[in-house]
Amino acid sequence: MEVNKIEEKKTLGWPFYAWLTAVAVSLIIGLWGEVMVLIKGHELTMGTTRDVPWGIFMAGFAFFVGASAGATIVGLMIHAFGRHDYIQLGIPALLVGLLSLMAAVLFIMVDIPIINLPIMILIPWLLRNLTSMFVYTSTTYYLFGLILLAELYFAVKITRGSASNMDKKMAKWLAIIAVPFALCVLHAPHGALFAVIKAREYWNTPLLPPHFAIAALSTGTAIMIIIAIATPKISKGGLVGRETLDHLGKLLALFIAVTIFFDFFDILVLTYSETPSRMEAWRLLTGRYAPLFSLNIWGLLFALLILLFKQGRNIKGLFVASSLTLAGIAAYRYNLVIVGQLVPLSPGKEIHYSPTTVEISITVGIVGLIMFLYTVLTRVLSLEETVPRERREKWI
Repeated sequence: MEVNKIEEKKTLGWPFYAWLTAVAVSLIIGLWGEVMVLIKGHELTMGTTRDVPWGIFMAGFAFFVGASAGATIVGLMIHAFGRHDYIQLGIPALLVGLLSLMAAVLFIMVDIPIINLPIMILIPWLLRNLTSMFVYTSTTYYLFGLILLAELYFAVKITRGSASNMDKKMAKWLAIIAVPFALCVLHAPHGALFAVIKAREYWNTPLLPPHFAIAALSTGTAIMIIIAIATPKISKGGLVGRETLDHLGKLLALFIAVTIFFDFFDILVLTYSETPSRMEAWRLLTGRYAPLFSLNIWGLLFALLILLFKQGRNIKGLFVASSLTLAGIAAYRYNLVIVGQLVPLSPGKEIHYSPTTVEISITVGIVGLIMFLYTVLTRVLSLEETVPRERREKWI
């Protein structure tokens, strides 16, 4: 075992240290932003206004809640569909789920003054308003986090060869339960957070909850493909083979196709109804926010075209398609949050929003933090290096 660890250290070349450098720079940028807020006050994050109370932080929240929910697809493939070739992605997927949920909560925390943080934490427990969607969604964060932590506990025991039959059964059923919980209980209601706001016609549609759920699956699958491709490049420790990557690519193509289906009907509802507020939202999407709107639509379409062909599902094609998917869905989340608020509720009013430098730096810092924690935790939990191959048991 000691020989294996020595060999592992020798294989850590410049890509690994370049990755650590990028993560460190992200953390420094984020720390600078947070220090500036502590020194000069919360108003430095107020690219938001009275007219636009939700900004880049809420967009980041929506994106990472989706990533957390979507990453559960790996556990479902292992336990419900018997894809044993996915096993080495099991723990990374759980870490992505937990850390993405943590990132989503951090985006909410930095969006409010520090003095109000205790109130935010107490919302689902003491300050209950049962008619508020926020009480429901905040409660699901705790429950989903507990499900992922329990699943991670049993998954680590199985990977290390110390699990009992009961442990394996618990891991199996937690993984199967996690997917419907993540999509139907946790993330689809986040679409309802927007959909129940009747004053905003751009949001007020029953399409948003299922749209959020399928976009989450696209996000989580794309992240897991990038991790599977990048891991051997950075740390020389492969997780899955080419056939598994090809299967992940097919799954991603399916999720992207359904996401585009919902995007199409979003556009149809906007343009066909010809109501003033919806046409104003369409004018913003095709005008001021046209670059992000194009990235959302064309990014997903190009990703789908790449994945439809076997030749496109090689390493480079999968990486490009997954990157386009993440960029397209990030653009969708941002446009949904921001454009919906820029449609004026009173005629003739022009509303603008631009994230401040501090908001952008804190966003970069949160992303850097979860990348740092993922790197540390994967080293601590060591997937294939610390466990002899003959002790790796099937999870079902």
